[in-house]
Amino acid sequence: MGPEAIIETTICEEARAAGWKAWKLTFLGVRGAPDRAFGKAGRAIIMEFKRRGEWPTKQQSKRHRELREYFGFEVYWVDNAQDARRILNL
Repeated sequence: MGPEAIIETTICEEARAAGWKAWKLTFLGVRGAPDRAFGKAGRAIIMEFKRRGEWPTKQQSKRHRELREYFGFEVYWVDNAQDARRILNL
C-alpha cells in the first residue's frame, strides 16, 4: 500500500467514525476521477489523495474544475492526513 493509500484509508476510517459516508469514486468512460466522495448532513466533499508534495495531473485538475463548476461540489486534493481532517472537521 502506497503512502497516499495509507492516508486515504486512515481518513475514511476516521470520517466514518465521525458519521460521514465515504465512497470510492469511479467515472465509467471518464479519466481522472477523484478518489473519494464524503457526505454528511447535506454537505458533499470530493477528495483526491496524493503522496506528499505530489499534485493532481492535468486530467484530474480538469475533473476537479468540472465538479466545482457544473455540480457545485467542494473539491480538494490533499497530500497529508492533517489537511483532510481539517476539511472534514475531524
